[in-house]
Amino acid sequence: MIIIFTIKYDISTSDVIRWLEYFGEKVIRLNADDEIHKFDKITSKGIFIKNTLTNKVFNLLDAKACWWRRRGIGKSYFTDLKKEDVLFSKGFNLTSLIDKNSDLIKNEVEDLIDFIYYQVYQNCKINLGKPTFNLNKLIVNEIAKKQGLKIPNFKIVRNTTQMYEFGKNNPNLISKAISNGVYNIIGNQRFYSYTELIEDELLHTTNEEIHFFPSLIMEQIEKESEIRTFYLDGHFFSMVIFSQSSNQTVVDFRKYNSQKPNKTEPYKLPKNVEVKLDNLFNELKLNCGSVDLIINKNGDYVFLEINPVGQYGMVSEPCNYNLDKIIAKYLINGIFK
Repeated sequence: MIIIFTIKYDISTSDVIRWLEYFGEKVIRLNADDEIHKFDKITSKGIFIKNTLTNKVFNLLDAKACWWRRRGIGKSYFTDLKKEDVLFSKGFNLTSLIDKNSDLIKNEVEDLIDFIYYQVYQNCKINLGKPTFNLNKLIVNEIAKKQGLKIPNFKIVRNTTQMYEFGKNNPNLISKAISNGVYNIIGNQRFYSYTELIEDELLHTTNEEIHFFPSLIMEQIEKESEIRTFYLDGHFFSMVIFSQSSNQTVVDFRKYNSQKPNKTEPYKLPKNVEVKLDNLFNELKLNCGSVDLIINKNGDYVFLEINPVGQYGMVSEPCNYNLDKIIAKYLINGIFK
């Protein structure tokens, strides 16, 4: 049995499952955002989850392999209890003080989910990914620098004066979220935060100091091209993106130009860059993820960030890497084939 922790509409998950089923493997897909599965119990013999459609109960510790693709186990796994059943202590009904939306219940559920992931990952012989959605970019940058990777100049500022001082030696500045930023779906609308160029008027205004929340600003690197790489257990699948060819994508290639898409090609990173990235992944204890780099006008490779979830479809399809099949085989064999 192979377990995949994911969400309902993740296409990459579905594509990998099709390959696993083709190879004759039994797959349990656990989506964080549906009501199909519920937590049943934890005993000395295992962690039991119930499928509400079939009423079948299965033990997560029976899995030989697991892939943490996305969130997997969500709060919905624990929300089938009636409010009055939540907590009792010595015959006293605590729900007059505590309800399901309280921090206590939230903390109990989060720690329970962490324990489930820990046990599954300790027990499975084959693990891909790890239960983390958001790496700390600032910490990753420091580790990348120690591994010998070049990173952009940056500063955390909280007013325009500090930004202006940084801009004296870095004429073009960009801003980006310190965390994962905004990724919300409301109705039929999707809301994202992008990397943005800081407007000249804001950068060079010194008459009135404007204060704001501590924010990440970086030098804008004049790029020759950029690289998106999918990493899988020491192996790299890279694609070059000529995003500088369009004003719409020159700062952030995620602002896709559907009228005139960026040209992309398969790419092979230099061996010394791959070694440094491999060391970085090992330091972070990650065996898969996506890496963003820029090739500047001097031909230097500049590290931007790692996404531990890794959108690899955009690399696999145009470059014909067939990563869905490769991932499926990894989950079956535990080695790259």
